[in-house]
Amino acid sequence: MIDRQKPSRRDFLRTSTATAAGALLAGGLGLQQSVHAAGSDVIKIALIGCGGRGNGAAQNCMEADPAVRLIAVADAFERQAKGAANGFRNNEGLKARVDIPDDRVFFGLKAYEQAIACGADMIVTATPPGFRPLIYSTAIKAGKHVFMEKPCCVDAPGFRTLMEANKLADEKGLKVGVGFQRRHTPSYVDTIEKIHDGAIGKLILLRAYWNGDGIWNRRRGPDMTEMQYQVNNWYHFCWLSGDNICEQHIHNLDV
Repeated sequence: MIDRQKPSRRDFLRTSTATAAGALLAGGLGLQQSVHAAGSDVIKIALIGCGGRGNGAAQNCMEADPAVRLIAVADAFERQAKGAANGFRNNEGLKARVDIPDDRVFFGLKAYEQAIACGADMIVTATPPGFRPLIYSTAIKAGKHVFMEKPCCVDAPGFRTLMEANKLADEKGLKVGVGFQRRHTPSYVDTIEKIHDGAIGKLILLRAYWNGDGIWNRRRGPDMTEMQYQVNNWYHFCWLSGDNICEQHIHNLDV
C-alpha cells in the first residue's frame, strides 16, 4: 500500500487529466519502491502493441516521470514496430530517455514474449483486446508490473485467464493499471462525488451516450493472410474486439 502521509513528486498523477492510466501506474502507485535494483530510480518499460493508443500510453508514461525509460517495442506487424521505434527515437522531447536498439524491436504474433523477456520493469500493452489475457498472464508470471488498455478480455476463457493472473499478481505484489481514464478525470470524479452526496436526489435511471465518428477500415494487402487481415482490422471482429459495447462503450458502463 502507498503511505499517503509521505507524498512524493509522483503524487500529482492522481489528479492529472493529461495523462492516461498507464502514466498513473508508472508514477503514482509507488513503483519506485518495488521495481528497481540497487536503489535505481529508473523505471524501464516495454511497449506491446504499437498502434495509436499504445504509442500514446507509452508517451504518457514517459511524460509522467523523468525516471521512465522506453527500452523495447513489439507489434504483430513489422512496419508498426519499426515505425514506433523510429518515432520515439526521433521525438525531441523524449529521445534522451529512449533506448531501443534494433534487437529490441520485436514483431510477429509472439513478439510479446520477447518484449516481456527483454529486461523491462513494466509492460505497457494496447494490443487488440482478444490478445490481452494471454499477454497479461505472461507478464505477471514473469514478475512484471502491467498497464493494459481496456477492455481486459472479450470472452469467458479470457476472463478466467485474467482472474487467475490477478491472483498471482496479488501474491507477487505487482502493480496493475487499466485504461479507465475517467476514474482519474477531475470533471468525472467531482460530478460522481456530488451524485453520491445526493445533489440530484435518489438515482433511479442512468443513460450514457457517446457521439463519435465511424471507425476505421484498413484494406486487405495483396500478400496478407486472413489472420493478418483480421488482426489489422481487429475492431471489426468480435473475437479480437469484443464488439463496440465491450471495446468502447465500456467507458460509459464504468461511469
